[in-house]
Amino acid sequence: MKKERTLAFILSLALALGLAACGGDGKSGTTDGVSGTAVEKLSQEPSQKVSAAAEETKGAGEGSSDELVVAMTKDENTLTPFTYVTGTPGFDVMRFLYDSLFTIDANNEAVPWMVEDEYTVNEDFTEFTVTLKDGQKWHDGEPVTAEDVKFTFEYVQTQSTGRWITIASAVKEIAVSGNEITFTLAEPNPSFIRDGLADMRIIAKHKYDGVEDGTTVDNMGSGPYRLAEYVTGEYYTLEAVDDYFRGTPTVKTIRMPIVTDGSVTQQMLLSGEIAAFTGTITPEVADTFEAAEDVELLQSEGFASTLLLFNCERTPFDNAKFRTALSQAINLDEIVEQVYLGMAEKGTAGHVKEGLAEYVAGLDYVYDVDGANALLDELGYTERDGDGMRLALDGAEMDLEFLVYSGSTLRIRMAEIISMQFEKIGVRATVTSLDADTVDAMVWPGFDVASGRDFDLSMWGWSAPVVQKSGVIITMCDSDPTLGGDNLGGYVNPDFDALAAEYLASADTEFRRETNEKLQRMAAADTPFITLLFSDNISAVNASAYDGWVTAAGTCAFNVFSFLPQQ
Repeated sequence: MKKERTLAFILSLALALGLAACGGDGKSGTTDGVSGTAVEKLSQEPSQKVSAAAEETKGAGEGSSDELVVAMTKDENTLTPFTYVTGTPGFDVMRFLYDSLFTIDANNEAVPWMVEDEYTVNEDFTEFTVTLKDGQKWHDGEPVTAEDVKFTFEYVQTQSTGRWITIASAVKEIAVSGNEITFTLAEPNPSFIRDGLADMRIIAKHKYDGVEDGTTVDNMGSGPYRLAEYVTGEYYTLEAVDDYFRGTPTVKTIRMPIVTDGSVTQQMLLSGEIAAFTGTITPEVADTFEAAEDVELLQSEGFASTLLLFNCERTPFDNAKFRTALSQAINLDEIVEQVYLGMAEKGTAGHVKEGLAEYVAGLDYVYDVDGANALLDELGYTERDGDGMRLALDGAEMDLEFLVYSGSTLRIRMAEIISMQFEKIGVRATVTSLDADTVDAMVWPGFDVASGRDFDLSMWGWSAPVVQKSGVIITMCDSDPTLGGDNLGGYVNPDFDALAAEYLASADTEFRRETNEKLQRMAAADTPFITLLFSDNISAVNASAYDGWVTAAGTCAFNVFSFLPQQ
């Protein structure tokens, strides 16, 4: 039954909602991490005004599977594979619209999706043969064919999206015979299914053929939902595809008002105006949500990383010892306990989370203030200013700029703690909070590492599939943009690149395991970035509005499996 409660919740001015990104593909944290030191009781004053789109859809999903209202925490453009491919919440929502041949399921396994369960892989992992399932359609009613798949891999190489180019460029040849598709790789890759076929979004040949710029094409995929309407800065509307080949989605319409203010999103969820939002919450607000009527908390393991990025092309970060000194000044235990209340796992210098297949034991960061000071002294940073802060080697003031999203109070707090920890070794790093688009343009212009960078330090994050990608340390550190598509700091090490080439050229799983360990140890020694932590996923949903929520490893409750019939 629809609730008649008025919107009567507001947070203390010193506190905002703890929202975090889902942890889906690509970049993590576009609206994440709003938090405070404590959760204060909600007052009974009227809330601030919500967007017009949210008002129009208020309560529409309550008690009904016909419509559901889910707040979109960021405007992510038209959500095509060429207008948004980097991460949450955009990629998570794009998964509702576009399919891939394989998918990462709720158990974090790569499983056949658009293709039959039976497929073949040759012994040296250079040939993968799959069979496209019958009955699949594009949103305009045209059938999905094997030729669409072949076209996809060819077309993306004519575009500028590094993510897809990296996948497609590994394919030497695609042969089509009826519904059977054979991918022949240029080099062996035992991980091609998870890293390639489960990632690449398939597009319609008849929609893109002859179009020079893929970003100009309207949204049309083959997924369980179609994009019925998008109004810039206001809302998205997703409509279910009744004859979707995996079964009719359980909710006909998902209305998604764009609500970028975390405190407003919290009020809307607590009052029943929305059923969920495209993100997770931070630990300190969990009790508030758990105590609220009709709100349920769903927790899953998180794989998304939070990083401290260095611009390795810029002095003083072009020196590995300087970067290592900064890493030794960071007390990760303090950050995990104070900011995440223990609900996170410390990162490793090898970047891979403990428990994943490629994890290498023993690559823990060392907290050693004395050692950090000794390293800086050795490098010649001995001269101090009146405040005791170290000067640059030329005697000038050294004030490093630490970029962070202004909409992420959680990350701002982490950056402030790290800045204070740096002061203990005489390094001044001033935290600068800017809007997400501005930070993105400085750290990752055009979402292409080949376009350069303009920053000192930045708080960043990669979401679940990136961290779990086989050979992820290569994508993070290789200086070739087609291989190191996530090397945002511009780290260059010829020895690393040569070893990475050997890894990629081999089909020997034991050799790849050993080489991966060497690569992680090499990166750990050079400290091209710092993997600070991996946070748990805690989703808050309105269980009375919808009871089909599925908990999925590595992501939040708003995922495609929550809206599909059980397979």
